[in-house]
Amino acid sequence: MKDALKRFDRGLARGEAAIAATVLIMLILVAATQAFLRNLTNLDLMWANEALDHFRWADSFMQKATLWLAFLGASLATHDDKHIAIDIFSHVASPKARAIMKGFVGIGVAIICFYLSRVFLLAVMNNAADIPLDYAIMDEEGQNMHICSAAASAIEQARMTRPSIFCGVRSFLDMIGVAVSTPDTALQLIVPPMFLIIGVRFFLKGIGSFMAFSTGGVALPHADLAAERKEALEAAADTSSKEEE
Repeated sequence: MKDALKRFDRGLARGEAAIAATVLIMLILVAATQAFLRNLTNLDLMWANEALDHFRWADSFMQKATLWLAFLGASLATHDDKHIAIDIFSHVASPKARAIMKGFVGIGVAIICFYLSRVFLLAVMNNAADIPLDYAIMDEEGQNMHICSAAASAIEQARMTRPSIFCGVRSFLDMIGVAVSTPDTALQLIVPPMFLIIGVRFFLKGIGSFMAFSTGGVALPHADLAAERKEALEAAADTSSKEEE
């Protein structure tokens, strides 16, 4: 069971890394294209102004891409135990005391992450109750309704265009009980699952630390690596001394 969980976590981390790399490449391309077009507008090129006008979504995309990279990076840092930590006490504690401390910290942080995941999900769903004007169409009773829920005739009468891709994503999210009103809101949904994943990782690490108490405790981080390096240096020194003799 433990090995299966580790394999699953490694696979999940590889997926997170792939998504982060893809988002980073897209972010660089969009930012570079936007900057290039803005520089061309200084030359009074009409087509550059028109192209930049179609690029109005770039700033919002870059903001959300930065959000995705932040949470994907945080989750990967948790997986690799490279997250920011105040570990001065664990360095001076005994291995068994270190196991207890890491266990309580892991469980405590997991509870906080689970709570934040729920809070952010509720916040996103509450925002979905407000329909922005860009996505609102007035029905026959004078009430605003979302453009994705409006009839084709109502959309045509309002001289608006139905965002097919977003409406498809919105319909899927509605099926699983998650309501969103705009693409920006949909992209913010990265926050709750990432907090949940980070929380699960901290919880499992905490349980693992408690279980390590009975087997001698938890060694210092990178202690094994430091020991291997020391042995390698000593072996190299012995070899050098023999060659000199």
